[in-house]
Amino acid sequence: MTVIYYMVVGLLLALSFCAQEFVPMFEFAQQARVLLPPAFFFSAALSVSFPVMLALALFSGVIWDARHLPYRHEKQNVAEFSEMAVVGPAVELRAPTGGSLRMGYNAILFAALGTLMQGIRPLFKRGRWELPVIMVGLATFVWLLLEYLLMSFLRGRFYFPPLMWTKLVTDALLSTLVAPLLIFTLHSLARWLRFEQPREGLTFRFHGG
Repeated sequence: MTVIYYMVVGLLLALSFCAQEFVPMFEFAQQARVLLPPAFFFSAALSVSFPVMLALALFSGVIWDARHLPYRHEKQNVAEFSEMAVVGPAVELRAPTGGSLRMGYNAILFAALGTLMQGIRPLFKRGRWELPVIMVGLATFVWLLLEYLLMSFLRGRFYFPPLMWTKLVTDALLSTLVAPLLIFTLHSLARWLRFEQPREGLTFRFHGG
């Protein structure tokens, strides 16, 4: 059932990108919203093997980058269309010509953060979701912050408006709120398919009750 579980997880990840298009934004929180694909990826990284996690990271990063590819406006330079590009005045989020974020950078970020999530896989198997839920929100926060830092580096200076932190924290909190549902779904799916969580990879011993 291992292959079937991985196939279903991949299908659900793909469906999360479709569902993301219908998730509303919160105007009062600087266009913050529930980021379903990243939250689902970080949740799935708790159960799959390390090679499968890397495959999911590649898929998630490429699809996310393709959805947010830069484009040339007739009267503007190359604009950055990442999740953090909606923060602040447009002039602050526009990179010089040829300096926009490129395809593939999110795959690297997802792989790095997914590796951290792999370290708490034993908690997923035990049904201990406290730390995994917090880690999903924390991973979302770190991912968005790294994305914004990359954008700041490309435009040549670092600018941290208060609204940027509002969006970062709100996005992370929303991911934390949706994480229990995602983890419960994956845990129920694993039990239904009698999926045996792999032992190889980056894990640590947990002696909690």
